[in-house]
Amino acid sequence: MEDSSATYHANLFQLPTLKTNLGPMRRLTSTGRRLSLKNGRTAAIPAALLLALCGGCGSPLDARPDTELRRAVLAASQREIQPALERSSLLTTARVSKIDSLGIRPEIVADLERASGPESYAGTTLRMSPSLLGQSQQVVQINLRRAVLTSTENNLTVQFARIQPAIEQAKIVAAESAFDWTLFNNSTWNNLDRQAANTGAALTTQQTDLQNSIGLRRRVTSGGQFAIQQAIGLSDYKLRNNTIRPDPTGTAELTLQFDQPLLRNFGSEVNLAEVRLAENAERDQIQVLKANLLKTATDTEEAYWNLCSAVQQLRIAQRLVDRGIQVRDVLRSRSAAAGDVRQAQLSDAIAQVASREADVVRAEAAVRAASDRLKSQMNDRDLPIGSDVLVLPADMPVDQAIEYSVADSLVLGLQNRPEIQRAILGLDDASVRQMVADNGRLPQLDMRTQIRMSGLSTDVGRAAGREVTGSFVDYIVGLSFEIPIGNRGPEATYRVRKLERSQAAIAYRDVIQRVTSEIITALRQVTSNYALIEQTRAARIAAAENLRALEVEEKTIQALTPEFLDLKLRRQAALAGVEIQEFNALSDYNIAIARLHAACGTTLERNQIKFTVPTGPDGADRRPDQDPSFKAGK
Repeated sequence: MEDSSATYHANLFQLPTLKTNLGPMRRLTSTGRRLSLKNGRTAAIPAALLLALCGGCGSPLDARPDTELRRAVLAASQREIQPALERSSLLTTARVSKIDSLGIRPEIVADLERASGPESYAGTTLRMSPSLLGQSQQVVQINLRRAVLTSTENNLTVQFARIQPAIEQAKIVAAESAFDWTLFNNSTWNNLDRQAANTGAALTTQQTDLQNSIGLRRRVTSGGQFAIQQAIGLSDYKLRNNTIRPDPTGTAELTLQFDQPLLRNFGSEVNLAEVRLAENAERDQIQVLKANLLKTATDTEEAYWNLCSAVQQLRIAQRLVDRGIQVRDVLRSRSAAAGDVRQAQLSDAIAQVASREADVVRAEAAVRAASDRLKSQMNDRDLPIGSDVLVLPADMPVDQAIEYSVADSLVLGLQNRPEIQRAILGLDDASVRQMVADNGRLPQLDMRTQIRMSGLSTDVGRAAGREVTGSFVDYIVGLSFEIPIGNRGPEATYRVRKLERSQAAIAYRDVIQRVTSEIITALRQVTSNYALIEQTRAARIAAAENLRALEVEEKTIQALTPEFLDLKLRRQAALAGVEIQEFNALSDYNIAIARLHAACGTTLERNQIKFTVPTGPDGADRRPDQDPSFKAGK
């Protein structure tokens, strides 16, 4: 199957998108690949840069500065990165050559490389048993680029995570809708028949009323509420012993009213808190999506290299069986011809071959399992898990030194890791809730202002005409005050929010430490695995030379003893064992590089996948982890 690259976009939702460049995926194919920032050395990074990457990455901190919070964020980041900044240097993974110390001539080493090791298996046919359907095993080769791109597009975990930002975006709209205009209307019809006591005869009143009021009201960000209402009414009276004028009576009232809290619930910061929390929740889910993408891409690469290791172990096991069969057949022919082979020695050789054949069965099962894991990660519709197709790798792990800087790697991690962005959002959420709780401790002091214009006549139309003249205007101002005695509830809530903010600060420091630890651990794995490749290669060359010397001796001696052939079997097994160790070291090195990029949060950039958030109908995209003012779908 051919390689693929694509632009990922969700048409049904305003979701973060993934864009991949058409160029080849960056891999370790050039000398001295950098795993650091563009400027290379970071010894001169000022504190302002650190503040920008720690505070600037958390958009809420930029939008609403909190001096104390910024200071805590900066201090936690500086504490972890400062030692690396003080001794910043650009290093290259290095190892000491072990081949020269073996004392083997260069031309023999070249022959041993062609006879053993990863390169010696190039072009060999992988023999597979029939599939579950009883047919010849179908095989398809894919390269690493296609595996990573397909998984970031189709993986079910990623697809699930891509929907959540759209859900949170809808919740932002729901929170903002609290400040929308509301249209209201109330209508009543009354038919009253009453008696009232009087000094003379009792008064009997029959009254029919039709009242209707319509208006608009809107909550404002200061915490108040503005309302405009037009009320009209028509009353028809039937009185005994009394008269009312005008009869019927038409009324019209236009009321402008504004209610405003002056202490508790006052101010835009308090009243926009739910909107701000909803925006943070959306940003948090975008970071969750990015974390899922990073993990999916890294897990896919690990699954790919593990599949490479499984395939290589199968090839090594099959070659070992072929070599064992040759020795077993020699022993059989000698037993039949010369009779100098004891039955126990022949049985031992047969048992060793049978054991090697069992290892082939195990290795073949491991290849199928690794293929299924990779297909599960990819979720490619052309390669379903239930299909009878075996996926094989088209790329091989590379042995290439890289350049790195501890300080640069830490800065990259602090700048790009979604966990840090989420921790900063958690800090801001805790600050918002604390601010609301602090405001809730204040007394309830509300003010109401009202202007009401009215008109009266024999019908509603004339009453409305007199209303607009402004001849009858009422002005009303009122204050209401309320405070719980002791105020224990609000005070307890504020204490809870304050403690939660302290927990959020500790959680942020914990994330900083975990990210730093993961980066340092990943760097150590890269350097140690790079050195381990040379160690295992030297062991393999030595084992191959051991077997080669034995085979040379085999050609010169006249009589091959059973003991000699048994020694040959054991040396074949030893060579196969160190060949597996060498290839595993190569795979582990490539996996360690993938984990280092994941620890630095640069896996998507490494695979040329652009993580963007749609910002509106203009089609402009902004990086959510770099633009503090981004808002998906706006």
